[in-house]
Amino acid sequence: MTMPDLLGLPEVQTLRESAFVGLIVIIGALLLVTIAFSTYAIFLRAAHHSREARWAHLTEQWREPVLSAVADPDTIPAVHDTVGDKQGLHFVRFVLEYARRVRGEEKRTLRELVRPYLGEIAERAGSRSIEVRARAIQTLGTLGLPQHADKVIAALDDPSPLVAMVAARALSREETPQYADAVLARLGRFEGWNRRFLAAMLAAIGPEVSEALRRGLADGDAQPWGRAVQADALHMQGDFLAGDVAAEVLGSTEDHELLTSALRLLADVGRTAHMPAVRAHCASPDVVIRAQALRALGTLGGADEIPRLLGAMDDPSPWAALYAARGVRDAGGREVLTEVAASDHPRALLAGQVLSEDVDQ
Repeated sequence: MTMPDLLGLPEVQTLRESAFVGLIVIIGALLLVTIAFSTYAIFLRAAHHSREARWAHLTEQWREPVLSAVADPDTIPAVHDTVGDKQGLHFVRFVLEYARRVRGEEKRTLRELVRPYLGEIAERAGSRSIEVRARAIQTLGTLGLPQHADKVIAALDDPSPLVAMVAARALSREETPQYADAVLARLGRFEGWNRRFLAAMLAAIGPEVSEALRRGLADGDAQPWGRAVQADALHMQGDFLAGDVAAEVLGSTEDHELLTSALRLLADVGRTAHMPAVRAHCASPDVVIRAQALRALGTLGGADEIPRLLGAMDDPSPWAALYAARGVRDAGGREVLTEVAASDHPRALLAGQVLSEDVDQ
């Protein structure tokens, strides 16, 4: 037996050759994958450019006829003649962009323009894809009411919170107050959403929904969170008829959010007759409720409330003390605050800050 055989050199050489061949195979595979991804990227880019070019062509094709139809609805049939058999969805998308910018008669004309093509959109409202359903409901809510109202209202109960919210926003518009009750009936399912956002959505419907909001706020059997949302909406609307309801709420609940919203509402729309209900919460152990009550006391009360508010400026909570100082100012006690600011009173700096707020504004 030779020395190389004893040292196992043939086996070592075979292992090196195998490793080299394996490396070549791996490099070749990576090269093929790179070529495949590059080809796919080129294909996607070409397809994207093709879609953009097609959309630009359709936009140019439909712009003038659609604008003419908005000015003269009698030309609607002529616009339909420009829409090909498989272009309905594209046409709806095109009109949707215009519909978001107009109201009144112009929007009604755009709805009439797309009416023949909304059937396929309505079918998509039942898609398994959340994104497709949301897009379909948004389109139907903008262009498909009232003929597709049942689809949009049904979407309020969609398993997806996103789709349900898209439906709620589509139905909460000034031009469609008739759907407000359907939204209010399902307000509880949106508890995870921002309360101020929901209140703004409801307030935007306009005065036609105010009565329903007052009923919801007064409903003692309803969920406190939903009642607080409706109180915030009434506050945003500045609904003066809500004052009596808000005062009743103050004496019938201990819920933090509901009390806070009712006090905030009373501060803007309340009357002197509501003062007893407000005073009852000026010493609340909850600092937020206490602060809102002091604010309401200042806006609703007069000179008789200034001593109470001056005392509240010593509140251990800086926030409650600030609202008390503002209450003194709003109750007509500006001269009193000026004296406090010029003295060595512990709250002199606070008084000066509140007095300076009007100057800053």
